[in-house]
Amino acid sequence: MIQFNMSKTVPSFILAILVLFIAYTSLQSMRANAWYFNALNIAQESERTFSSTSLVEAENAMVLATDLDPEHPHYWHFLAHIKMLGLSKIDLLSAKQINQVDDTYQQTERALLKSIELRDTWAQTWVALAQVVSFREGPSERVYGYLKQAKKMGPYEFNTHLGIIQVTLMHWSNLTPEYKLLYVNELKLASKHGYKFKNIFSIAERMDRLAIVCLSLQFGNEFQQVRQTPAYKYSCNNFNT
Repeated sequence: MIQFNMSKTVPSFILAILVLFIAYTSLQSMRANAWYFNALNIAQESERTFSSTSLVEAENAMVLATDLDPEHPHYWHFLAHIKMLGLSKIDLLSAKQINQVDDTYQQTERALLKSIELRDTWAQTWVALAQVVSFREGPSERVYGYLKQAKKMGPYEFNTHLGIIQVTLMHWSNLTPEYKLLYVNELKLASKHGYKFKNIFSIAERMDRLAIVCLSLQFGNEFQQVRQTPAYKYSCNNFNT
């Protein structure tokens, strides 16, 4: 009669199960990564070539990526990014599409919160969350808290300064003194990043807030170097007193 050596069989069985599990999860991760790059390639196209159809394809690809690898924080962040790109294609004359806006904001917020749940150390996710929530709530305490978290995680990153400035400019007429102080401080920090500061002029111009930025830069030793740059002279020539 054949006698089984259980001390060897059981560990071998467990090892086989472990190998199969690792192989399965690796395959799922590879498939998710493929869908992510599919969406990324669509998103990297010129905005002028974007179509509603291509954005839907990109979003569907990211939904598949998050289904296959739900523990990947960047997939959730990028899904939110795709959803926000989709909002730029909303037809404001279509009542049906306008009704989709609030639902999309909620979905985007949930995706960003999921990303933060998995990785709360990336400043740009906090900035994106503040931007999305501010569209619905304005410059609320909750938005301010998210911006402070972004500051905590990326205090010296230019994109953190840029994102905070963007939120404050977006809601300029409704800002509290606390928000305005945050805006001034971020403008001072951004001025230390040299040529990157030109991105603030670009965003302000797109938001029709260029006059606010230019007037903010006219005085103060902190902005002396910025005032010497070609970007300042080109952007703010009409606002100089």
